[in-house]
Amino acid sequence: MKKSLSILFVLFSISISAQNFEIPALKQPFYDIIEWKGIGSIVLSRDLTLTQKQVDLTMVAGDSKSAWQQVYNPMAKETYFISEDGGKYAYFLENLELNDGKVFIHQLSAAGNIKVMNLNFLMQIKRLGFSPADLYLTDIITTEKALLWMFRHKDKEKLTTVAVSMTHHNFNLYAFVVSENVVSSSKIEDQISWYVAGEKGENILFAARLHAGKEAGWKVKEYNPKGVMVSEQVLEQKGTNFIAHARVGFGRRGSALLKRSEPNEKGTLIYAKGSYYVGGIEMNGTTANLVSYRMEEKVWKKACESPCANFNAKKDLEVGCFGMSEGIGWYVNSAKPEGHFHSFTSGTGIVSGTINQATSNPSRLLTAEFPSKFVAELDTKWLIFDVKQLPAKGNITFEYREK
Repeated sequence: MKKSLSILFVLFSISISAQNFEIPALKQPFYDIIEWKGIGSIVLSRDLTLTQKQVDLTMVAGDSKSAWQQVYNPMAKETYFISEDGGKYAYFLENLELNDGKVFIHQLSAAGNIKVMNLNFLMQIKRLGFSPADLYLTDIITTEKALLWMFRHKDKEKLTTVAVSMTHHNFNLYAFVVSENVVSSSKIEDQISWYVAGEKGENILFAARLHAGKEAGWKVKEYNPKGVMVSEQVLEQKGTNFIAHARVGFGRRGSALLKRSEPNEKGTLIYAKGSYYVGGIEMNGTTANLVSYRMEEKVWKKACESPCANFNAKKDLEVGCFGMSEGIGWYVNSAKPEGHFHSFTSGTGIVSGTINQATSNPSRLLTAEFPSKFVAELDTKWLIFDVKQLPAKGNITFEYREK
């Protein structure tokens, strides 16, 4: 049952004059905080002994944004939060991998409403000629219109990329084949791995890098949320000089939570703010830089770069990205993981320091200030929380800082 927090925020006013405010204790201890980028920060509380499995959610937003309180009752001990920047819906999943072809989900709207659904993929996947037990899960992403699962099926002859989308408003499932690649083939188009590169309106863009020769670049397929292909094109790689890296998931996506990795990439493509971008590591002598390019009139133009202080040529290199309203968040892991932010409006990137691959705080990428703190960006301020307060049976304190 959703409750208005307006009364609570009146109580907070005692501390707001000092640019601090408190959230009063609930019946159950606060134990975690996660950011739903573009919507707010969610504080979670529950019985830490798990005798009772109810989880309380308290949304903390900006000065002029709404705040709410909600509860959900998972059957599992652990749930997995899936979200994207500014999405209308986020999800708590009770299982990432299919369990007998099923996934139990809790859908959370930006207004604080929760709907529960037990999804069964069996019928849709069987229509494609596959069994759920034979599919390898590669990613889970929430988009504008749908929650999307990506799978891979491999046999002696073909490597098939399968997607299942669930439309947010009615929970309908649509399964479709993104690509079929011949395992034994030497053709360029058969040596590629598909992933979600972004959204174009309500449509989903899938991309895969073409590895060799004059055709090196990225193949892009556009599908609507019901699995109907809208367009297909190839973007050439000319003008970039990335070194090889593994592409990994980053942020609150299934690929990050599952730590999926695709080797032998040279640049990761992303579609953001109406343009194609590609990013990766380029060397300037012995100096490594994370460089992102924007496609302008079919030519890659350098858009932003930032130094990779922890790069070690003897170590494996991983690169992941996360689309944000302000720019692109990057995850670079060589000697140790670090976060980078490349703004849409600046040629100089921000190196924000150490960050987890499955970060619960994507706004952490936007600043190198307030190290080790949870940081959420508001219009004119930073919302800061010291995670050392958790777990907490009593009140917890937030702080506002001017930008």
